[in-house]
Amino acid sequence: MPVRLSEGEVRKLNLLLKRGVYKSRNEAIRAILAEGLEERLGENEDVTELVSKMLALRKLGKTPISFKAEKSVVEIVAEGRK
Repeated sequence: MPVRLSEGEVRKLNLLLKRGVYKSRNEAIRAILAEGLEERLGENEDVTELVSKMLALRKLGKTPISFKAEKSVVEIVAEGRK
């Protein structure tokens, strides 16, 4: 997959190579991309399996998750939006 980098980005990659952080530009780009994806998505971004298990529990008449709070869910969500 071709990727275009600015001159500044190439200079920064070269600096990382010069410092011995990475052995090659390819290694640096792969590592930095992986770190960025991990930071933005996290390890458990795909929750399909978890949702399927929760729905299966619900079909069995069980409550997969129960929250007890003094405030309503609407109030809690509204607080997070402030």
